[in-house]
Amino acid sequence: IGSFLFDMWQLVVQLLILTNDSSWLNSTLARIHRDKPFETIIMVSHSQRVYQDIPISWPVLKFDEKMDFYVRGSFNNEMLALVWQTGNTDLDSELWETLDRIFLNMRGVRLLLVRNWEDEPSDEVASMAQQLQFINLAVIGRENRIYRLQPYAPKLWMEVKPNNGHIFEKIRNFHGRHILTLPDQYPPRSIGYRNPKTGDLEMTGFVYKFLHEFTKIYNFTFRWQRPIEPGLRITLFLLRNMTLNGTISMPISLCGFERSNEFGVFSDIFDMDKWMVLVPCAHEIPTADVYLVVCGKRFLFVLVFFYCIFSILDTCFGSLLLHKSVDWSNLFLNERMISGIMGQSFNLKAGNTVSSRVTNATLFFLGMVLSSLYAAHLKTLLTKHPTAHQISNFEELRDSPVSVYFGEAERFYLDTLKEDRPISAIRSKITYVSTPELQRLRSSINMSQAFTSLISEWLIVAKKQELYKQPAYCSLPGLQIISDNVLLSFPMQANSIYEQPLNRLIHQTHAAGLVEYWKKVTIRQMIHLGMISQEDPFPYAAFNEFKVTDLTWIWILLGICLFLACLLFLCEIVVHFYMTKRKL
Repeated sequence: IGSFLFDMWQLVVQLLILTNDSSWLNSTLARIHRDKPFETIIMVSHSQRVYQDIPISWPVLKFDEKMDFYVRGSFNNEMLALVWQTGNTDLDSELWETLDRIFLNMRGVRLLLVRNWEDEPSDEVASMAQQLQFINLAVIGRENRIYRLQPYAPKLWMEVKPNNGHIFEKIRNFHGRHILTLPDQYPPRSIGYRNPKTGDLEMTGFVYKFLHEFTKIYNFTFRWQRPIEPGLRITLFLLRNMTLNGTISMPISLCGFERSNEFGVFSDIFDMDKWMVLVPCAHEIPTADVYLVVCGKRFLFVLVFFYCIFSILDTCFGSLLLHKSVDWSNLFLNERMISGIMGQSFNLKAGNTVSSRVTNATLFFLGMVLSSLYAAHLKTLLTKHPTAHQISNFEELRDSPVSVYFGEAERFYLDTLKEDRPISAIRSKITYVSTPELQRLRSSINMSQAFTSLISEWLIVAKKQELYKQPAYCSLPGLQIISDNVLLSFPMQANSIYEQPLNRLIHQTHAAGLVEYWKKVTIRQMIHLGMISQEDPFPYAAFNEFKVTDLTWIWILLGICLFLACLLFLCEIVVHFYMTKRKL
């Protein structure tokens, strides 16, 4: 009986201990859940240490140091990690390695370490957490006292009072933690320049303005990876690779959105852009070419058609009515019909018959209509010249004499597109050039060249052309490289501590409409700094009076007619000479 009572006493003691542990742990977890809900608890412990199973009111996944599992790709991000540390340096190092492995690119996860053998967490724990970039960290010490990590602060640990304050808080002060970075210096994203008064290096651009606000709100500082040279552009693809290989922390630039991987993470969408090809705008044709438009194929067809009809009527039926022999030369060159169709006076033939009068009246009416239409059309086109044919799709661009230039950095993204896209029509025509060369060609405003552009870059071109009488480049729907928006985000190193605060600020910025505002402010600053010249490179002179060159085609036509007249005259002389000689 005594042995039985002793066993029952031990069981009661263990149940009381378990109930007490379960009570304080569940109350702590409930407190964390009230502050910010979580769906899952990941319990991490070492396989060489055995812990009592404590009933927990949330779903629990139990991991040990051997677990190799990518949590971010399998579960939601709202979870809490409960880590039972041992106090043994080697075993705890294995637990840290496990956390580093399973929480790849999830450095925003909340870690709750159980270290109930020490009064206050040591600086070594804070150093290890900051080295692995686990900054949302709390420690449960002896007597269930809770301490919260203050990353990068002079005082690393702060005790959380029972039932007062949050165990985990959003970190809003990183105490001057530096961001190793470089700007791409692609307007309007980021622009480096020297202050005209002080000579100091200054920056602007809508991406720079956003990141500058980010550093002010969260107390970060910029540190340049190398000295900044104003105007030295770096491609976004190069900056993306420098970020993913660890050369810089995050660029002052954007790149195409990608899924996070072991090399890096990408922020939420910061901007949505269109990727397109800018082509030369169709300008007004010269005055001399107006005559070619007026005397088009349809107009000439009408003239020739009616000339043939009335020439046949005049040659064949006119001779029958006058009872004369047919003069077949009138069939090919009938002066009377030419004068009548042009609305000029002409001599009536067989005017004593009703049918002839009707025919002549019809010819008179036709000549009046054609001459009036020609004069009205000519005056209209001389007042406002028509434009040349505008390139509006990739097939027309392929068949045009315009050269097409892409940047070398864009080849990577272009090669990922399928062959069935409209851009495939000009793949063989594309010339890839370096980034500085592409910018030089684009700024030269050559009307025989076409370039790629994003909407944000097109804003600069559009502002530059705002005061032009005739714009140099056009953006058309049929020249979009991809029909969907290009999703742009910030690349960051793997396990970056900037990801969560940066994403929060991105959403707040979009909600306030600041991105579009910063774009407009940047354009105004570029005009103020003289980076955008609105001087029209194509002086436009409205038509006022004719010049000799305006009648180029008239002179050519007159010369051709005089040449033909002289040639026919010589032929007539030669024919007359041989006919006279034969009679003799």
